[in-house]
Amino acid sequence: MKYFVTSSLLFVFILCCPSLAETYLSDVPEGHWANEAVYELVKMGVTNGYPDGTFRGKNDIARYEVAAFLSQFARAVNKKSGIDEKLVAELKAELALLKYTKYQSGNGLKLSGEIYSRGRAATIAQRGGKVDYRLKLAMTRTYDDDTSLKVGLDTVDAGFNSETTRSLTTKLLDIESRFKLGGLNYKVNVGPGTIPHAEADKLFPCENNMIFIRPKTAIEASASVGKLDYSIAYVTRSVAESGLIGVHELTGLLKYKFGDLALSFRPRYICKVDGPRDVLAEAGLNYVFNDKWETYLLLSAGAFKEGEKGLYFKATEKILDPLGTGTTLVFRYDKVGTKYRVDDLNEYEFVFLNNFDRLILDGTVDLGLALNQKIIDRLALEWKGDYVMTGEYQYGAAYPGTYFLWQLGFNYDLAANVGLNAFYRSYNVPSGVAQFSDAVPVLTDMLGASVACKF
Repeated sequence: MKYFVTSSLLFVFILCCPSLAETYLSDVPEGHWANEAVYELVKMGVTNGYPDGTFRGKNDIARYEVAAFLSQFARAVNKKSGIDEKLVAELKAELALLKYTKYQSGNGLKLSGEIYSRGRAATIAQRGGKVDYRLKLAMTRTYDDDTSLKVGLDTVDAGFNSETTRSLTTKLLDIESRFKLGGLNYKVNVGPGTIPHAEADKLFPCENNMIFIRPKTAIEASASVGKLDYSIAYVTRSVAESGLIGVHELTGLLKYKFGDLALSFRPRYICKVDGPRDVLAEAGLNYVFNDKWETYLLLSAGAFKEGEKGLYFKATEKILDPLGTGTTLVFRYDKVGTKYRVDDLNEYEFVFLNNFDRLILDGTVDLGLALNQKIIDRLALEWKGDYVMTGEYQYGAAYPGTYFLWQLGFNYDLAANVGLNAFYRSYNVPSGVAQFSDAVPVLTDMLGASVACKF
């Protein structure tokens, strides 16, 4: 019995109904000690694993996943002779005991993190190279299912080629607390928010003005009623390394799901004390077809703008392995009105970043394409690019700020938590004037390799 339960708990359960068709799980190799138990669950109709054909046996389990497993297991029990309800009751008891033990062990304290290091070289306009790093750490204490406290550290670009010194308390640390009170789920954050990166020299202009997204200082209350999710939040953002609050935001979210379709609406009121203010309203639609095709549309308008100048439109199409060849394709289209945002109020906010974590400026159009192709079990080819034009779809030397940025690379999973990457990136700015009026060479490049380790 204990062998069966231990093997079962290695399973991270799927949300869709499993079938009795023959199933191959790519990450459960022959000879693995749990191989027989896993495939016994498949034969019983309890699971088929994840849609991508993996089992993910080393992952933690969540309460929803336990519920899905028990539901499918109970159905299999009713169909299979020789197993009775007593077995189900014993399984529930062992799951409850394991969950209790998890919370009691170390008082629910968990340390996780990621260290990322890379080397870069430029070969066209200039020649030179650099080695840099980024460290992420998170210490989480879980008190129960609804209450937790997390302290995070992220060095962002402090280990990169940054011309700005990052303050530990206001830019690198963040705190998150979650709890439930009066039927509402609360989340309280203290964090630096959006951090723009400025290169210390001109060696890699394609990385100047990259944006790092960090938790904002905010308090949010949320709940669900049937298929409707709703929340309200107060958000603040600092305007200096000192952490002094400069921008205030009141916002909310309504999201309604029915079938494969989800509709959302988010109003925003942003202001500075005795300063500028802005009102934005976002409406979104998300549609998923057969777990293979996902469409996302967003339209946002500014109430204090005039006509079309205050609009932002986004469309994303994601196609996940339609032919079973390990292919993922994502197409993105973003168009931002010339006066969508207010200077010094939300300059780096409310517009999605492109494939290279760069800001899409007001008055421009960004066409993005990303392709990931699995070659063998642990090796994948990745190509991504962004084609940035003016809002009138003009590109070239006469239009400062327009550019074409692309990258070709390979990703290799050396181990379960260790990944290697090698890439070549090209950055073409026909006008020689990049975003934010930066003077750059017409053509620059970057050749790099990196290693990322999670723990």
